[in-house]
Amino acid sequence: MKFKLIKNFYDTREPHEWIKDFGTPVPQDFYGALVIEVSEKERTVGIKDDIPWHHDKGYLKDVHEHVALYCVEAENAGAIQFCDMESAFKDAPPELKVQERALNTVSKYMKDHNHAFDFKSDLEKRFYRMRSKSYHNIVQDGYFYFSEAYTVTDREQELAEHCFQDKYIFTHEYTAGDLLLYDNKRLVHRRDGTKNGKKTLLRFALNDIKT
Repeated sequence: MKFKLIKNFYDTREPHEWIKDFGTPVPQDFYGALVIEVSEKERTVGIKDDIPWHHDKGYLKDVHEHVALYCVEAENAGAIQFCDMESAFKDAPPELKVQERALNTVSKYMKDHNHAFDFKSDLEKRFYRMRSKSYHNIVQDGYFYFSEAYTVTDREQELAEHCFQDKYIFTHEYTAGDLLLYDNKRLVHRRDGTKNGKKTLLRFALNDIKT
């Protein structure tokens, strides 16, 4: 399953319980949190900041397979965009379908984007900055694993020009009650900052998605 939208989703159980109906939740931070609130109160990258194309936690050794986003509230909330890296690979010219081992590192993001990170300690900041992993740019001869935010490669410009074309991109405008489930590897995503609006999301990292 690459993408699924459930409208008007409400459940009286706690989020860490109802999310188990959709997959196996995995920790998302240093402290083992299974549910992360993304809002104006977000502790690391502010919700008002623009975020480039990326896979969530794409710099880790074990990248989770899927992501779930639940929209608690939305007021002039902006949108999230997805790019289908599977379709981009199928359409790619032969010269782009050359396998490469590329570094995916959080240091690239922190260098290129001047966001106001707020870490709990210097040790946490050092651990965060150090995280990196090498991956093949082409996975299972089926899709590009390439992130504008994290991937360091000599072919970065060519891959970006090909992959991030309008024909591979779709946009979702947030509405309260929306539950989005999407493939964290075959889709990359980005967002524009919420400058004059409000939104509160709950984010989950999932493996073993239940379709």
